[in-house]
Amino acid sequence: MTDSILIFAPSWIGDSVMSLGAMRAVRKTHSNARIVALTRPWVQELYAGCDVFDDTILYDPHGADRGISGFLRAARRVRLEDFDLSILFPNAFRAAFLIHTAGIPERWGYATEKRGVFLTKRVPPAPRPFGRHQAHFYLDLIGGLGLDLVEPDLSLQATEPMRRAGRTLLEREGYKGGPLVGVHPGATNSRAKLWQTSRYAEVALKLAETLDGQVVILGGITEGVLAEEVRAGLPKERVLMLQGKTSLGELMGVLSELAVFLTNDSGPMHLAAALAVPTVAVFGPTDFRETGPYSSVARVVREPVDCSPCLYRDCPIDHRCMERVTPERVYDEALALVSS
Repeated sequence: MTDSILIFAPSWIGDSVMSLGAMRAVRKTHSNARIVALTRPWVQELYAGCDVFDDTILYDPHGADRGISGFLRAARRVRLEDFDLSILFPNAFRAAFLIHTAGIPERWGYATEKRGVFLTKRVPPAPRPFGRHQAHFYLDLIGGLGLDLVEPDLSLQATEPMRRAGRTLLEREGYKGGPLVGVHPGATNSRAKLWQTSRYAEVALKLAETLDGQVVILGGITEGVLAEEVRAGLPKERVLMLQGKTSLGELMGVLSELAVFLTNDSGPMHLAAALAVPTVAVFGPTDFRETGPYSSVARVVREPVDCSPCLYRDCPIDHRCMERVTPERVYDEALALVSS
C-alpha cells in the first residue's frame, strides 16, 4: 500500500497547468494517500487552487538550493518526509538524481536524458512532434505507469484570499467597477511569440469602450517595456497597470475578475484557461494543438502559414505568422466570447 507520494511538479506555470489532469489521475488512484508536490517557489500558489495536494515542498535550484550543497540540502529535506513513491513530471536528469539521492524507494517517470538508472519504473516517452495537447503527454506517463486515467481536468479555482487580494490590487490602481479587459503582451524566452503591443492596445481599447470598462495590463517583472508600450496606446482613465505587481496567487485573483483576457502563448494564458476566464490567445511559431489554452471558453487566433509551427524563439524571416493576425480578428473573437 502506498501511503505517501511525492509528485515532482513541472518548473513553469504553463506546464504545471497542463499536468493537472495527470496529477488528478494520481489522486483518483491513490485517494487515501498523502500526496505532496515538490515545486518551484513561483508555482507553489497554483496548487492551492486545485484539489490534488495535501502539502507542498519547495525546491529552487537557482536560489536556495543552488550548487552541490543546496542540492544535498534539498535531498535531505525530501528524505525526512519518508515518501513511499515519487512520480517525476519533469524530464530532466537532475530531477531523477535528486529523488534517487533522497532515498525514495519507488521512483517513476519518463526514461529521458539517460536517467533510467535512477528510476525503478520507466516509461518510454512518445516521439515528438506530439500532435496532441501537452496534457496528454503527462497523461501518457500516468497510463504507462499503470494508473487509471481520467479525462484531462485542468481546472483551477482562485481561493477567496486570492480573489480578495486581486480586488485590493485593482482598487489600489483605480478600478471603478464594471467589466475588465486583461492584456498580457509578454511571453517567456521568445520574441517570436509576441504579437505587436500597438495591436493589443487597439483591441483592448475598443473592447473597453464597447463594454464601458477598463483595461488591466499584466506581466512579469521583466516585461515592463512591453507593458509600457501597451499603456502608451491607451487613455489614462482606462488603464490599470499591474505588470510586475502581482504574486501568482494575486494574478489568479485578478484573472478571475476579468470579462476577457488577451494574450500570447504564455503561462498566464494557461492559468486563465484553467480558471475558465474567456481568453483569446494569439499563436504563431508554437503549435496550438500541443500548447493551446485547454478550455471551452478560450479561442486561438492564428495565421496558417507554411512555416508555422517552427518553434523558433526569433523569426529568421518576416514574422508572417504573427504580422498577418489583424486586430479586427482578435477583437471579433473576444467580443463573441464576452457576448456568449
